[in-house]
Amino acid sequence: MYSTNAKGVRYMEMAEGYVLKTALDENDEVCGYQFVKLGKMLEDIRHGVEPNEAYKNNIGQYGRFDNAAKYIDPREE
Repeated sequence: MYSTNAKGVRYMEMAEGYVLKTALDENDEVCGYQFVKLGKMLEDIRHGVEPNEAYKNNIGQYGRFDNAAKYIDPREE
């Protein structure tokens, strides 16, 4: 995670996993994020779960992700 004055906070990879999307509120402030648990996903694949299913099963979110005003890719925006 890092932050700049120009773009604000950027969640790239957290303890929970690899960040997929960042949720912003009406003031363009971070209010949550969506992530994939890479270690758990790879473990599922190793135990025979199809990769797409393992990916979907290991997506989580934190904060007020569902009710955000806007979603961004922290690597692009």
